[in-house]
Amino acid sequence: MEQDVHKYRVVEPQAEARLFTLRCSRGHYHVARALSLLPAVDARLEGDKPHLGFGLLVCPNSGAVYRVIFESIGIAESFIAPGAVTDARQRP
Repeated sequence: MEQDVHKYRVVEPQAEARLFTLRCSRGHYHVARALSLLPAVDARLEGDKPHLGFGLLVCPNSGAVYRVIFESIGIAESFIAPGAVTDARQRP
């Protein structure tokens, strides 16, 4: 059985915190922490469905693989203030 490939675009990297915000093809925003390489703004990435925890994202243009920890999924806005990363399930 094939898994769907989810497509993302990096909209806001925060180099000092190693965090970046992704916008998926469904219009939702997700926050991930880079474990090694930090993707550039506007980078197009592909990977599994967003989920809390470890994930791999790949840039189809360069072949670069990004090891990440998804820290927040399905948030409404793109700007994530430092220290304000929350899980979407904690919202009222």
